[in-house]
Amino acid sequence: MRKILCIALMILALSFQVLAQSKPKPKAKEAPPTQKEIEEMMKEAQKQMDELDPEAKKMMDSMGFKMPDMKAIQKSVSGISDAQLKEAYENENRIVPLKDISRIASISKAPLTNSTMAPYLLAAHNKVIPLLKPASKTKGEEIYKQIKVQYNSDVATGNTAAGLWMMGKAELALYVMGKACLDNPTNTDNLNNYASMLSMSGAEQLSVPVLNYLNKRFPKNSTVLNNIGQAWFGLGDMDKANAYLDSAIRLSAYHPQANYTKSFIEESKDHKAAAIDAAKRSIKKGYSNKKEDRLNNLGYKLKNDDINWNQPMPADALGLEKFKWPEYPMNVMQSEVLEKEWDIFKQACQQELDRLTSQQNTLEEKMITANQKRMQQVMQPSQKGVLVSPMPLLAPKAVIKLKYLIDGKDGHLAFNYQKKTEAILNAVKQTDEFEDKLSTAEKAIALKYEDAFGEGKSNPFATACSDENTARNVFLSSSNKVLRESYVDFFNLLRRKLNDEVYYSQYTQWPDEFEVAKVHAKIIWLGSIMQQKVMFKEKSNWCSGVMEEKQPKAFKLAAFDDVHCVYHSQLKTPVGTLSMDCSRWTTTLDLKIVKLGLKQDMDKETFGDQFMSCSVEIGIGTSAGVNVGPLKAEASIGAGLAAEFDRNGLTDLVVKTSAGVSAGTDVISDGSMAGVGVSDLSLEVGVKGQVSLISGKSSVESTGLLDGAFKK
Repeated sequence: MRKILCIALMILALSFQVLAQSKPKPKAKEAPPTQKEIEEMMKEAQKQMDELDPEAKKMMDSMGFKMPDMKAIQKSVSGISDAQLKEAYENENRIVPLKDISRIASISKAPLTNSTMAPYLLAAHNKVIPLLKPASKTKGEEIYKQIKVQYNSDVATGNTAAGLWMMGKAELALYVMGKACLDNPTNTDNLNNYASMLSMSGAEQLSVPVLNYLNKRFPKNSTVLNNIGQAWFGLGDMDKANAYLDSAIRLSAYHPQANYTKSFIEESKDHKAAAIDAAKRSIKKGYSNKKEDRLNNLGYKLKNDDINWNQPMPADALGLEKFKWPEYPMNVMQSEVLEKEWDIFKQACQQELDRLTSQQNTLEEKMITANQKRMQQVMQPSQKGVLVSPMPLLAPKAVIKLKYLIDGKDGHLAFNYQKKTEAILNAVKQTDEFEDKLSTAEKAIALKYEDAFGEGKSNPFATACSDENTARNVFLSSSNKVLRESYVDFFNLLRRKLNDEVYYSQYTQWPDEFEVAKVHAKIIWLGSIMQQKVMFKEKSNWCSGVMEEKQPKAFKLAAFDDVHCVYHSQLKTPVGTLSMDCSRWTTTLDLKIVKLGLKQDMDKETFGDQFMSCSVEIGIGTSAGVNVGPLKAEASIGAGLAAEFDRNGLTDLVVKTSAGVSAGTDVISDGSMAGVGVSDLSLEVGVKGQVSLISGKSSVESTGLLDGAFKK
């Protein structure tokens, strides 16, 4: 049914997607579109496409955006009735699922035991297998056999399945995890993860008995309680869902998934304030655009304090404090030598500026090419209903959490910057006033000694020299003091501003854009310190031969620190490695898996095809967790990672350790970096290590790949 509505909404969108440059975007309708309205919208969309400027079409083609085939769309919707559209529209706007009496009735009332678990898992696996694509079953079996040969461990097999799930390979994950559970029905980590996968794929009725078994084994485990609550939510039993989710939240106040689903239950009861509170608790330790959008829809604007941020910020990322420049001369003796030193300093700055400007031009060309490629990567999948973020992974979170770095904590950074710039201009104006005073004083001195020099006269060179130098010294000390103070104040702000902007850009820009931003910041800094206004005055002409001339000191311009991502989180699974480098999330398949023919984009399978959302807890446990139960969202024992996923893939990654624990990392406390200079976590989950899947909210109208696992 969702497909029906998607087609209708797609037609509605056609008239204002890229074509909307000539016409305003229509407001969303309260009522569902009728067949007649769809036909009218199709005609309007076709008309706009026909009228589209050839240059615009060419630009869209270059970005990989192809014009939709209106005839094919018309054929797809020709058999859709107004009643079907109405039903699809209502499903799309329903807050919580309808109670599925049939699926609930199919759940066995007899609780699973150690002896009945194996046959139950076999029956569930046999229901799942026919619903998978043939290619997934074939490839899944190959991967399973490869892992068995390499590790011969049900822990490794289960962690392989979890790794596949995190890479978006849901069908392969279901197949391999099913086999892992059949190999060892007592591995409770695998049981939890299999049940979670079943639930997130639309077979909640198959997951409930397994989760009930785990709940009896491990009471007060927030992961198990959440997963049961999510299963009942998907089945439409809000009373049971609410009870289990509340239990999970009591154990983990900021549980990212339990609170998110709880928010919808509260909204369905018209408890808007409670819905907002639950959504805020959900996003606190697990950010996603979807959660932020939800808060916006509920009328709440996300604030800085609503999100945790655990990355340490270096005090001087660019190394700007290392840059020194000559002193400001306070007398004529200093002026003569310091003027030469300032000339040398400015020449060094100019040479570096020339080099940086050339580098910036090269980097900007690379950035333009990369941006064009990224635009194609965004536009092409969107035509198939797959959303690809045009921003780096952590950019939306960083914008909320780190915006103060570019606005100032009080929001007055731009004002303060302007104020300090004006202070420099005022200092320059003061020097003009001091210059006028000096001119007056020198005229008076010239008049004083007008008749004292000449043949047969006293010729008081030393006295005249001293008087004029004293006047010039007063000018230099007065002028350069106010100039130096205003520049020091300005550079303190500029130094912090540039460092903060670079740090902010590290998470909000793509690497090629970040490289440009770094060079731009360096150019601004060098240009600013080079353009300092300094006043100089030569010694009095009456002092010739009286004062000793000094040579300028040797000078070497400081080098900028290389700013690059030093925070790396890496998870190694038997099928590949998942890495986080500041804002970039990359997956690399293991060579053995690649040789089996598995590709990063196998069958273009995406998270959106399979499930709504989930969290993943990863720890360095030395066993499968048989005795301790699935990892909990609130736990911080040992080193670990917490990952947040939605339909577009990974949305957040948090390092979680307790003090004193080290696993390829420095000491980190309470889920936050302990200080500047620490590195992130590197975990390997093969035959060791523990992974727990935490189910998220299901759709109000199940669209999982296992919809067919229950037949009426």
